[in-house]
Amino acid sequence: MSYISESHYKKLFESAHIPMFLVYNNVIVEANEASVEIFKVNTKSDLYKVHPSQISPEYQPDGRKSQEKANELIKECSEIGFIQFEWVHQNLREEEFIVEVTLKTVTIDGKEMLFTAFRDIQKEKEYKKSLEEQNLRLENKNKYFTEINSILNTNHEWEELIDKIFLLEEFRKALDESSIVSKTDKKGIITYVNDNFCKISGYKKEELIGQSHNIIRHPNTKKEFFKNLWQTVLKKKTFKGVIENRNKDGESYFVDTTIVPILDKNDEIVEFIGIRNDLTPVFEKDKLIYEQFTDDLTSLPNRQRLLDDIKKFVKPKLAIINIDRFKDINDSYGFEIGDEILKELSKRLKKYRSTNLKVYRLSGDIFAFLAFGNLEEEELLKTCDSFIYNLDFQKYKINDYEFDISYCVGISAESGNKLLTQAEVALQWAKQTHKDIVVFDENMPIYKELKENIALTKDIKRAIETDNILIYGQKIVSNKSDDFKYEVLMRLRQEDGTIVSPFKFLNHAKKARLYPQMTKIVIDKACNYFKDKDVTFSINLMIEDIKDRRIIDYLIEKLKETNTANRVILEIVESEGIERFDEVGDFIKEVQALGCKVAIDDFGTGYSNFEYIIKLNVDILKIDGSLIKNIHVNDNLKLTVSTIVNFAKVLNIETVAEFIHNKEVDEIVKSLGINYSQGFYYHEPEFLI
Repeated sequence: MSYISESHYKKLFESAHIPMFLVYNNVIVEANEASVEIFKVNTKSDLYKVHPSQISPEYQPDGRKSQEKANELIKECSEIGFIQFEWVHQNLREEEFIVEVTLKTVTIDGKEMLFTAFRDIQKEKEYKKSLEEQNLRLENKNKYFTEINSILNTNHEWEELIDKIFLLEEFRKALDESSIVSKTDKKGIITYVNDNFCKISGYKKEELIGQSHNIIRHPNTKKEFFKNLWQTVLKKKTFKGVIENRNKDGESYFVDTTIVPILDKNDEIVEFIGIRNDLTPVFEKDKLIYEQFTDDLTSLPNRQRLLDDIKKFVKPKLAIINIDRFKDINDSYGFEIGDEILKELSKRLKKYRSTNLKVYRLSGDIFAFLAFGNLEEEELLKTCDSFIYNLDFQKYKINDYEFDISYCVGISAESGNKLLTQAEVALQWAKQTHKDIVVFDENMPIYKELKENIALTKDIKRAIETDNILIYGQKIVSNKSDDFKYEVLMRLRQEDGTIVSPFKFLNHAKKARLYPQMTKIVIDKACNYFKDKDVTFSINLMIEDIKDRRIIDYLIEKLKETNTANRVILEIVESEGIERFDEVGDFIKEVQALGCKVAIDDFGTGYSNFEYIIKLNVDILKIDGSLIKNIHVNDNLKLTVSTIVNFAKVLNIETVAEFIHNKEVDEIVKSLGINYSQGFYYHEPEFLI
């Protein structure tokens, strides 16, 4: 699976010359081609699911185990967001090399990962060691001459001259090895380049000698830059600056440049020496970080940058801005027009930027102001008020179309790490109450609901973890005999012992993606409870369950394991999705082949359709309680139920009446020839397990 889905990110990531990883859950989940080369593996997939210590020697130079130290560094980066350090890696041939590692936390597809880039500093280390050795030789040489002079007790100027010449030659060698060096004459014509210059530019020496330095000039570097450069060096001053050059293949590279005028004994310029260090990896890293934190359409900082800035800035206050009914514009005029409006709005919002107010685009038509420092909440409120009612922000003309646009804003100045959530809640409340601006208040009904949902999510998770998802049973009684069966019902036991029905938690469990786990628990408990009992029982399934192959496989495996398939009724809760004939029909055929019966629950309301009942070939119809509970006082309900019962009889489908709550209803249900009854009149749900 690729964790970098944006095409331009992917291209930048893949084409980078420095090795890069994405680390998730302490293992590599993505790598670029430069990693393949440096680690001598066949493909980048060979690096996937590998812990960084697995491509390292067992111990690092400080004597610590690579795995232990790697885990510690990963944890440290996760906590503070960014670290750099030196590390010894090992390729597939067990060749060791030392790198400078950069770790940065990033969020991709909602997952917190570590972006990992590293620069091979093996040669730098070797150069450093070489320089240290040369310095040691020089020190020894100086000691030697000092000792000789002390013995001879004389001053030999020629020895001092030789020593200086020796030093100059050693420095020249060191510079040539570690830097990108060139010499030009007074007109800027190249007279000398070293091997490093050829390597980074892609040109051979013979292609460079005699040419102007313009041969590597990049059009991004303006004429004014070079004008300043020449003015500086012609004044016999040293020039320093970062230059973007272009190699023979047309690709950019960046160098930290020092140009020194060389003067003769008459103080006249003879030539120029240029000394450079390659900064390309740094610029590529900065570019990647910039794009990671920048919205592609508007070039504004994005949501990730906002989250980082909220943590970083003092006394942050946040306003989230949303265009009203922007979807209508996209639907009516197309995304191209919508994008132009977003770009124009971003330009207008940028006018409000200051030293203590920043502008962001979070997603779609949602923008944000982040105020901080001494800009108070009242000033932020005034700022939002000023643009909401500003005609310049309401009128847009894109191509031949004119638009009148309005906004709503949610503001929060609460301290803590919930600033973004609170501003989003205020924005949602502004939409619900049709207000232009809402400032967050903890007493907002919507916020209370959010806190309740969070608490409910915790309750559901705790119930799953502590075996407090319970099953209850309610009898379904035959209207012609003493026969009965059970409908298995899910319940949740809260920490205080309160028993809660699915009505309160089921929809939230789906949103929190906890519902599949709960379904499996009910299947498991129901099958195990009834496996040794000679009783038919039913299990409720929703369309979400039927569409989830993992749930169906689990159900079938459990039915076979407990040998209960011929005693189970699978009740499909009616919904719009039940009309997906192919999926539902295939499921019904599959479980009926095992001996199961299939019922349609809550039939008669909502999306009821006699046609799909014929197509689905079900065994039982459970008539919705809303049709049954008032059947004794409403003749139209009685007529509707009678029609359903007659329809079922023609198809040889059994019927069950739900919500039998008194004798009158019970008698009417029996008079209509309904096969089974269910309700508190007969049996209240009882705890099973």
